Amino acid sequence: MNISKYYRPAVDLYPGNPLYLILLLLLSGGSSSIYAESGQTDKITILPFEIVDHTPVPGGEARNDEMLEKLTQFITGRMKEEGIFKVVPHASVQQVVDDAQLGTYIRNCNRCEYDLAKEMGSDKVMTGWIYKMSILVLTMHIEIKDVDSERILIKKAYDFRGDNEKSWLRAANYMVRDLRQMMQM
Repeated sequence: MNISKYYRPAVDLYPGNPLYLILLLLLSGGSSSIYAESGQTDKITILPFEIVDHTPVPGGEARNDEMLEKLTQFITGRMKEEGIFKVVPHASVQQVVDDAQLGTYIRNCNRCEYDLAKEMGSDKVMTGWIYKMSILVLTMHIEIKDVDSERILIKKAYDFRGDNEKSWLRAANYMVRDLRQMMQM
């Protein structure tokens, strides 16, 4: 049943209508857009992505390192472009991680991600890793955590096919799109 056939609102609100914008501002308390970097107050540290690789491809470690670096830089750049969070520059994060000499995966380092984020002055921290089951089947995992409460706020996995740069970055684009939508709620 199409309810609009029987009920017509007094004001037709659609995104192009100026009243729509006024209503959105009123409902949001007059705050600025989530996309505006200047309006976003939460600062996030995006830690270098890691990989769990169970494929018998020789020489894959150097390639994986290169792909992980590109992925981390790409996500850092996209998050900054979208204005979802204030993003700590990748070079600064990499230096702090290198100086920490963890000796283990960040996701298994007994809550060190919070210490790293605090050192960067961040409110949130993102960890991520790729699980590579084969050269065809991969999954990108992310977790965004609140630094003060040490709680996981967002935990998602993105399956994708193809061990190539295009596939990895496509998965990252979907992740950024989902984060943008989640933060609008």
